[in-house]
Amino acid sequence: MKDKLFSLLGIEPGEESMVSILLSQSVFLGIFFGAFDISAHSLFLSVFDEKMMAKGYVVSGLAGIILTSAYTKLQTKMIFRRFAVINLAFITVLMLLLWLAQLLAPSHLVVFLVFIMLGPLNILAMLGFWGTTARLFTLRQGKRLFGLVDAGLIIGIIVSCYAIPLLLSVDFKPHNILLISSAAILTGSIVQAVIGKKFLLKPGRKDPAPENNVKKRSVFKQLREDSYIRIMAVFIALPVMTAFFVQYSFMAVTREQYPAEADMARFLGLFTGSMMIFTLLVKLLVFSYMIRNYGLKTCLAISPVLVAAFTVIAVLIGLIMGYTPATSGFMLFFMLLALSRLFSKSLKDSIESPSFKVIYQTVNENIRYEVQSGMDGTINEVAALSSGLILSFLGILSFVKLIHFPMVLFVITILWIVAALKLYSGYRRSIRNALESVGEVMPEDTETAETRMFKSRFSSAVAFKNEYFNIVNGKFADPALGNNRLFREIILRHAEKNNDINLLPVLKTIVAGPLSENEKQVASALIEKLEQKLVSPHHKDDRVTAAQKMLFDVRQPQTTQILRLLRDNSNESRRLAICLIGKFRLIDMIPEVCLCLNNPEIEKDALCILRNFGKEANQELARYFMTTSGNTGISKAILWLLGENCGNDNLSFLFLCLWSNSRPIRETALKCLVNCEFKGGIEDRDRLLQLISDIIGIMVWNLSAKVCLQRQDNLQLSDAIDKEENRWNAFLFNLLSITYDRGSIIRIRENLEGGTVESVNYALEMIDIVIDESLKPKLVPLLDIISDEDKLKSLYQFYPGEVPDFEKLTDDIINRDYNFLGIWLRACVIRSIRQIENEYMGESMVALLFSPERILREEAVGLLERSGNELYETASVRLPSPVKENLDKIYNGESIPEDLVYNKVTFLSEYFSQTGEEHLIGLAELLICLRNNDIKSLPSDGYILWSANQAQKGHEIKIIYEPESGDLHPLSPARSDLYYLSLSSLKEFHDKYPEYSEEIFNFVESNEKLKVE
Repeated sequence: MKDKLFSLLGIEPGEESMVSILLSQSVFLGIFFGAFDISAHSLFLSVFDEKMMAKGYVVSGLAGIILTSAYTKLQTKMIFRRFAVINLAFITVLMLLLWLAQLLAPSHLVVFLVFIMLGPLNILAMLGFWGTTARLFTLRQGKRLFGLVDAGLIIGIIVSCYAIPLLLSVDFKPHNILLISSAAILTGSIVQAVIGKKFLLKPGRKDPAPENNVKKRSVFKQLREDSYIRIMAVFIALPVMTAFFVQYSFMAVTREQYPAEADMARFLGLFTGSMMIFTLLVKLLVFSYMIRNYGLKTCLAISPVLVAAFTVIAVLIGLIMGYTPATSGFMLFFMLLALSRLFSKSLKDSIESPSFKVIYQTVNENIRYEVQSGMDGTINEVAALSSGLILSFLGILSFVKLIHFPMVLFVITILWIVAALKLYSGYRRSIRNALESVGEVMPEDTETAETRMFKSRFSSAVAFKNEYFNIVNGKFADPALGNNRLFREIILRHAEKNNDINLLPVLKTIVAGPLSENEKQVASALIEKLEQKLVSPHHKDDRVTAAQKMLFDVRQPQTTQILRLLRDNSNESRRLAICLIGKFRLIDMIPEVCLCLNNPEIEKDALCILRNFGKEANQELARYFMTTSGNTGISKAILWLLGENCGNDNLSFLFLCLWSNSRPIRETALKCLVNCEFKGGIEDRDRLLQLISDIIGIMVWNLSAKVCLQRQDNLQLSDAIDKEENRWNAFLFNLLSITYDRGSIIRIRENLEGGTVESVNYALEMIDIVIDESLKPKLVPLLDIISDEDKLKSLYQFYPGEVPDFEKLTDDIINRDYNFLGIWLRACVIRSIRQIENEYMGESMVALLFSPERILREEAVGLLERSGNELYETASVRLPSPVKENLDKIYNGESIPEDLVYNKVTFLSEYFSQTGEEHLIGLAELLICLRNNDIKSLPSDGYILWSANQAQKGHEIKIIYEPESGDLHPLSPARSDLYYLSLSSLKEFHDKYPEYSEEIFNFVESNEKLKVE
């Protein structure tokens, strides 16, 4: 139950203690705020009139500026953990002193001091609390939990407000409400001390880095220089002035209605408590709905419009029916001012403040937090001080009556409405300017070969394999060549093992570098050996040596010699043949190099050589792509090659591949287009818009499936379809990047991933400016942060459908087009089914027995076995022998769980979480379960060793190179089954998915330390 509550509140595992203690502090601080506010106003207005209250605002504003300035200076000179406790302790001491003074020596001066300290002490407590919160939470946590903590403050205020009338009903003295406030802030101080001891408070947010060369400017200088910030300041100031005028008018009539101190406190408690409940409900239920359906413009203007409306009605009632207690219209006048106060305060906290956070998104990042602190601090205090001065001045004038203050308020609200409209106009203009200034976006920082490679023997071997042609051709001038020990070892080992004379120039470069004495001796001896081989005659049947000498020579070989090498059964001969083609740039023989892409042993060499041909190979690559369209791996490799040369012909070819029948081909072609910063022309726009619309349709189906699974509480399948949705989402944004300005789409995506109402609304505003009108009604509901069911309600207008029942969904997923749904989700669905329920599903499982995907065959036979269905025995006679032998073991219960591909994928996903299960299926098929010390089955070219036991998984990994008989040791005292993966298999996986190379290299590098030397 407790876990469900935490989950419902958005609290993740490990955060429970931190959030609970912070939430408890927020409730006590809320009690402090609520009790102090009611006590200060009821005490003050029972002694002074409203004109004195205006003077109190002036003094309170000056005190606030002084105390907040002192707070800002002191927090930079002290450790915040201590300073936060001292800050609350200072407030506690002041509160106790004020209570004792009112208890022992009550006077008008003490009451005045209580009133003027209300604002400053509230600000100090709030600054300390949010400072602590910002240092406890990361940015990601803050986006989830700030709203929850803020709700704690409101709940505390509600508790104190409703408690006060109850206490007063049992003869509790009104001035003792200060004691409640003191007790609450004292408890908050104790909790703050516990937080400081129990949790690490990170340093506060820092100013922009010095390297940005951004000179800090005061908020007043920014006001002079930037008209947009000027209108923001005006918009900030006017609501503050409105709030003071509303508060003044409201408290003035409240004083008339409830002249007794206790009666006023009782009324303020009930009124404020109800107002905070209304604020909480609007904040939780109304704001997100309003900003989503009516936009930021309405959110900015609704407060002044409502306050103006109530003010006009109040003035009319006051003028017609009277506004003094003796008149019949006083109660109605009072109620309208109370409603003005209610909506002014509630809408400010629940709609206006969150909306202004959206406005802050458009301010330059270098000055955003400086502007925000200036607006919320300096401008707010200046507006408060100005309000007090204006109210005091009006109070001095003898002809100014209570009815005149709402009249002035109406003028202020009209100015506020104008400022809201101008601010929104400036906001839209700022978005356009921001989108225009994005310009050409630099690709995301990627590691270079120097930083990404050569950190382990594995990555060094991959680099050597990929760059062999460039190395022997003298075109590989990487700094790591000379100063990286691991890479030197790879070169020396290959040269010695293969007697490769073409590595002589590289070896001489290595010897000339900074080497240890032992390394120099080994390298020098190897150079001498290869030089002797170079001058010695070779046997006529030794084609490899002859080819090596041809490659070393500067004379161009005959075409017939190269063709003989290509027809040789030796992969080494073929490698040397294509290297000859590349070295002497034999353009006519590019087709022969393309044919070698189908050979896994020399595929990387062929790619490197074709890359060196550049544009000259493009036409032949495109032709070969068409002839090998059934081989996804080769097709993807060709597309990556074409994508490296962003010529018009290549871009046109890649663009046409977006309509391929193969999902991996479409994804690869699109990534290449994005990397080339391709932008579709006017003639391409209609086709791209239709394609985007089709992709949204696929995502709508996935959403329907997800909603069905959520209703079933099937978390495993929901997670699997979430990953499918993320994959389509990435494809969708890449499509948008080539349809519209790439920088704008990146900015939109970043704000959507922010996940807050403010950042998402900012993104939707940008979408409104950037995206075509025909596409917006489909795209906006899909990307908005609303429930999946609400998304479907909007999207079903364009893509008619329904949320299927679970049984129908499982059938649909199993039989859905493979280009719409991946293999992993199907495997998860089959495993989740307990038994076959109908004949149609049985036929589907039989069909999957003949699938080319091993994981689907295994899961299908597993379901047939669980169902006790005899269909397998009937169908298995038609299966190929090797497949039948494997499936028979599963059906007869002779296989072990560790041998199933599904379990291997789950196992590997613990180590390669970024790659995702869909792509790990191929690697899982290469993962072998080793039992009974079957050391003979271990590969001779090195392997990775894990414990296959789930209880021991992750405790230790061994990466063994050049294994010998003594290399294999138990991973634990209690020997269990082991998983092993050959390093050559991992290299193949890296070649197939180069986009995940960083994760692969990091895995090897971090675990190589545990290898057996």
